[in-house]
Amino acid sequence: MKKLFVMGLSALFLFTLFIGCEEEAEAEEAPVTATALYVLNSGGQSISVVDLETGDVYNNVATVGTWPNQLVYEDGKLYCVNTGSNNIQIFDVDDFAATPEVIDLGSGHNPQNMVFVDDDIAYVSCSLSESVVKVNVSTKTVLEEIDAGVGCTGIASANGKIYASNTAYDAATWGYGAGTVTVINTATDAVATTIDVALNPFSVGVAPDGMVHVVCTGDYWSTWGKVMVVNPATDTVVDSVVTLGSPGSIAFSDADKMALLTVWGLGCLTYNTETLTMVNDTSNYFLGKGGTGVAADGDGNIFISVWDDDQVIQLDKDGTVIATFNVGDKPAALALKVE
Repeated sequence: MKKLFVMGLSALFLFTLFIGCEEEAEAEEAPVTATALYVLNSGGQSISVVDLETGDVYNNVATVGTWPNQLVYEDGKLYCVNTGSNNIQIFDVDDFAATPEVIDLGSGHNPQNMVFVDDDIAYVSCSLSESVVKVNVSTKTVLEEIDAGVGCTGIASANGKIYASNTAYDAATWGYGAGTVTVINTATDAVATTIDVALNPFSVGVAPDGMVHVVCTGDYWSTWGKVMVVNPATDTVVDSVVTLGSPGSIAFSDADKMALLTVWGLGCLTYNTETLTMVNDTSNYFLGKGGTGVAADGDGNIFISVWDDDQVIQLDKDGTVIATFNVGDKPAALALKVE
């Protein structure tokens, strides 16, 4: 089985504090399917399922927690990271009607994203506690808490290590300090080193060649986006890509060596992961709207959620729209099940 996960754009969920959710829609029962797209509807606090074999959409199949931020598919289960609820819900994708199991991380953590290192063990970035929490998803227990940096948000795993990005956001000034990445050795759960990166490292992903790509969003108005490329063999920054705009989440399309960066309300920026050259920049977005969540499979299919339109758009590697799916209220993070 091929398993993929995609990180969502966590800052967007703060908008739910200021906008009202739509009237709760009737729940639908999703069928068991080998190929599916799972959509986290942040406004409706629900999950939609797109059957990619038939194109059918099933909305509100499950209810999630407060300020839901990320979905991760792993080994027949769907994990939802709830920032406001300080927990992780675990759904059985064959029976969403069943009550989800929960991993409680404790108040004051504000979990953002999670990454698996095997079928049982995952690490969770927590912004408020400035830490990375190690959990066992089988026993639903917290195993370890490791100090990271201020505003710990993005997280990825490579070369036996965890890479957790620290935005250094200062709520008092609405500004950002120096961006860093905390590197944790998964064999010992000790911090191996800290890497200095550009402003506001919001998310982290691992490219098909194994390099760690740190998406530095900038401050949204005076300092624009940049991706820092870290070699996990040496834990040093070896290259960078100036993206401009304010990129958030990252996903990789292995079929054509493309990195996709969401920009809320505008679409996607793209660059080639081998040459590190921009393909779609701020003058020519890959998709001219959306940009709240992105996912890609191994066959050149790309999915982008469109927050304002309550839709997910499916495109090919050239940016041609293949399908449009009407999902729940304010779709954001996406996750794929591909067998």
